[in-house]
Amino acid sequence: MTTIKGKRSPAGNDLGPPSKKVKVCEYGETCYRRNPNHFHEYSHPHLEKLLDAQDDDHLKIPPGFKSRLDSSVILAQLSFLKENKLKLSETNKNTKSPLGQCSSNSKEISQDSKAKLVSTNTDDSKKQPPSSDSRTSQISEQERLRRTNSLKKLLPGASNYGTMASKLKAAAPYHLFLTTIKGAEPTHSEPLSVTFSELLDPTLGDLLSSLQINFMVDLGWLMANYYIHGHSKKPLLILYGADDDETLKDPKKLPGNIKAVRVKTPHPFGHHHTKMSLFRYSDESIRVIVSTANLVESDWENRTQGLWISPACPKLPADSDTSAGDSPTEFKSDLLRYLTSYKLPQLQEWVTAVRETDFSTIRVCFIASVPSTHRGPEFEKWGHRRLASLLKKHVTAPVDSSWNILAQCSSIGSLGPEPEAWMCGELRSSMAQRAGASIALQSLPHFKVIYPSFRNVASSIDGLLGGGCLPYSMKTHTKQPWFTKYLHEWKSSKRHRSEAMPHIKTYARVSSNGQQLAWFHLTSANLSKAAWGNLNKVKGRPSTDASAGAGLYMMSYEAGVLFLPKFLVNDNVFHLDESRGSSTPLFPLPYDLPLSPYSPRDKPWVTEYLYA
Repeated sequence: MTTIKGKRSPAGNDLGPPSKKVKVCEYGETCYRRNPNHFHEYSHPHLEKLLDAQDDDHLKIPPGFKSRLDSSVILAQLSFLKENKLKLSETNKNTKSPLGQCSSNSKEISQDSKAKLVSTNTDDSKKQPPSSDSRTSQISEQERLRRTNSLKKLLPGASNYGTMASKLKAAAPYHLFLTTIKGAEPTHSEPLSVTFSELLDPTLGDLLSSLQINFMVDLGWLMANYYIHGHSKKPLLILYGADDDETLKDPKKLPGNIKAVRVKTPHPFGHHHTKMSLFRYSDESIRVIVSTANLVESDWENRTQGLWISPACPKLPADSDTSAGDSPTEFKSDLLRYLTSYKLPQLQEWVTAVRETDFSTIRVCFIASVPSTHRGPEFEKWGHRRLASLLKKHVTAPVDSSWNILAQCSSIGSLGPEPEAWMCGELRSSMAQRAGASIALQSLPHFKVIYPSFRNVASSIDGLLGGGCLPYSMKTHTKQPWFTKYLHEWKSSKRHRSEAMPHIKTYARVSSNGQQLAWFHLTSANLSKAAWGNLNKVKGRPSTDASAGAGLYMMSYEAGVLFLPKFLVNDNVFHLDESRGSSTPLFPLPYDLPLSPYSPRDKPWVTEYLYA
C-alpha cells in the first residue's frame, strides 16, 4: 500500500475497507491511478458501475466501452476495487468493529494478491496463504494458467506466472536482461526480456524485505506491483534522488513498513542516479539487481532498459571470518564500500546483512561512483579509475587499436571544447586498459557513441514523447559541435527494440569485425564527468599518479556491473558471431552491429525538440 491520508491502526497496518463517507475522485473517468490505497480513499462511480456489470469472476472490459485510458489501467483499477469489496464483505462477517476498521485478527486479502486477482473461488481468499516458495508448486497447471492470464491483463508483456526462476536459470552465464517493451510484441516472449513484476515472482524466493536505491520513484506504481504479489506489508527501504513524489517526502503519509530517504548530492549538477534493488528472502539469502530503469511506469513500458540479476546468495555460517564470502571479482567488498559511503543509519541493517552473506558465486564486478574527490587508496576504487584498474588486471583479449570502444548512453554532459579534453582523453585511456600493456606504448582505439538521432526518436513507439528519457540539451550540444562526428544511431532490430528509445547505458570494447567483446559494462552512468569522474590537475595536467596527489572528482551516485570473459566463460573474449562452433552462449548485446553512423542530415536528439 502507499499513500495513507486517514488514520492508522496502532499496529501500523493499513486500514481495511473504506467507510461509506468517501469522496468522489475529482478526476472522474480520467483517473489513471494504480495506487491500491487511492481506492480506499476515493470512490469511482464509473468503475463501480463497470464492476457491478461483470457477469463472472474474470474481470473484463465489455465491448464498446470507451475510455481515454489503456485497458490495462482499467483492469488494474477494477481489481483493486474488487479487493476492497471482498475485504468489506469479510469484515462484516468476522468483526463487529465499526465500518472502516479491521479487527486485530482480520486477514489481509492482499497477502496473496496475485491469487486473489485471478481466483474464481471466494473460499480461497479465506485460507491462510502458503509461503511464496510453496505457492507455485502446490497449484494446478490450470490454476497457474489462470493466474498467468489475469496477470497479463493487468501487466501487458508479463511473463507466465511462477516462471521467473527458470527464466533466470536459462539466462546463464550472463543473467543480463532487457525490459519487456509494451509496444513490441516479440519482446513479450523473448527469453531475455523481463518486467518489473517478474522481479517479485514467488519462484525467486519468499520475500522478507527489500531495498530500492534509485533516482525517480513513483510510489503508487511501485507498491501496486508489490501489492499484486502480496508484498505490500513487507519492510521496504527506499533511497531516492528526484524530489517528485509527494508521499515520499512526508513520513507521516507512508505506511509503517516503508521508510524513504532522499539522498542529496553536494553539487547542483550531481544526482543520486543509481538504479539498484536488494531483495532479502525468508531463508536469509540476498539477491542484487543492478539496472538502468527508474521506478516509474514509463521506464518499464516502451523504453529499452538493462538489468543484471544475481543468484540468491546464502547467508554465511555464523562463525565465518569478517572477510569471507567475496568472489574473485571483489563484488562484495565493492558493494559494501558503496553502501557504507552513504553513512545512513537507516542502511545499517542492510550493511550488516550484506556482510553476513556469501557472494562467492558472483562473477561480475561492481563499479560505482559517489560524490567526492577521491585520493590515495580511494583513487582507484570509483568511477572510470575503478574500471581502468579492473581492465588492467583482468583483460587478456588480444586487443589493439582496431578494437573500438563503444559508449551507448541516454544523455551527454558537458565534455569540453575538444574530444581530448575528457572523452578521448582520460576516459578513453581508462577504457583502453588491458593486462600487460602500457597505454603510453599503445595506439589508442576509436571512441564511438551510440545515441538516438532526431529521426530515431520521431519514428519510435511513442513518437517525439519517446525522447522524454533523453535529457541532452541544445545548450550543451552547441558548446561541443565536434561531438556529432562521433555519433551513431540507435538500432536494435535483432532484439526488436529499434523503436524503443534507449534509457539503458552500456560501454564495451568490440573487435574490428564485430565478432568478439573484450568486456561489457552495464551501468546507470551516462557519458559525463559528473558520473564517471574527472581527474584533477597536477602541475597543470590531469594526473593518474595518486602518490603525487592525483584525485578523481565526481558529483553523482552511480552503479553498474562489469562483465569479463575471464570470470564468466573462462575465455579471453565474449563471442558475438553465431557461425562459430562453440557451446558457450553468445553475449546478448542490446544493439545491432555494425554501427550506423549519423548521416549528414541527422542531428542528435535534444530535449528542446519536445517543446518546439
